[in-house]
Parts: sequence; C-alpha cells; structure tokens
Amino acid sequence: MALQYILDGYNIVHQLPALAPREFKSARGDLARFVEIFRPQGSVKNIVTIVFDGWPFESAAQNTTSVKIVFSQGETADDRIRRILSTATRKKNIIVVTDDKELRFSIRALGADVLNVKDFVAQVKPRHADGNEDKSARIKREENKTISKTLEHEITSELEKIWLKDQ
Repeated sequence: MALQYILDGYNIVHQLPALAPREFKSARGDLARFVEIFRPQGSVKNIVTIVFDGWPFESAAQNTTSVKIVFSQGETADDRIRRILSTATRKKNIIVVTDDKELRFSIRALGADVLNVKDFVAQVKPRHADGNEDKSARIKREENKTISKTLEHEITSELEKIWLKDQ
C-alpha cells in the first residue's frame, strides 16, 4: 500500500543548505524538483504533498506527476497540515516530514507518523540522470554490511550444532 508524505515546505527549505540561502520563490520549485528527482519518499507509488505558507502566485512551483504543491492560503502551513490529517481516512499511511516540535506532537496525536528532515533527506540514494539507482552506490552499501567477530562466532557455533547434530 502506498504511503502519503506531507512535507512542511519552508521547514525543510530552511534545513537544506542548498536551498536555504535562496529566494523563497526558487527554493519552492527546487524542493519539488529535489523530491521528484531523488525520491527520498522511496517508491514512485508514494504520494508527496508539499505544504507552503502563503498564497500561490504566477511563478509559483507547479504540481508535477509525483509532487503536489499546496499553499496554506490564509492559515499557517502547520494548521493546513493538521487539517489535511484530520480529514484523512488512513492516517497510519501518512508520514509528515518536519522538525517543528509542536507540529510533530500534534501529528502523532492525530495518529500519523513523523519523520525529521535529516532522516528524510538521508533516504536519498544516488541516481543516474535516467532515475535508476547508481550501481556502484548499491554495491558500496552492500559491502558495508558487516557483522562483529563475536556475532560471527556465535552464528558459526549454532550452525555447527545443527549440522553436526546427526553425526
């Protein structure tokens, strides 16, 4: 089942060094492109909604095939996110990305999950321009899967007991 990610737009923009020093107008579009290209939300089936404070304007970031842009229009982005959650039917399938403490608390109270910005961005896997994961990055990730010598010894001992049991 697909997950729905709701991103606290400006909260994330302020956390990402590549976007923070930029003008808000361009940072909004850049955040949407970042999510669309690098897919920190994982599967292409997962739905992403970015909520920004304020009103849309002519050159505002546009919805894409994988990212929906929402402006709070007269309420705070935090209140808009709470309202989206309060009307949602499957709250357990919703993950809100924010570092705002008060919002995180109310999200959990409404029954959804929360992910901090650092962990959301850390889910990015290196990709080629065609959108496929970089094979060398996958191999490197697999090479880093190691176990301690103690655990290795315990596993070996258990397997010897099983294999040598009949002998």
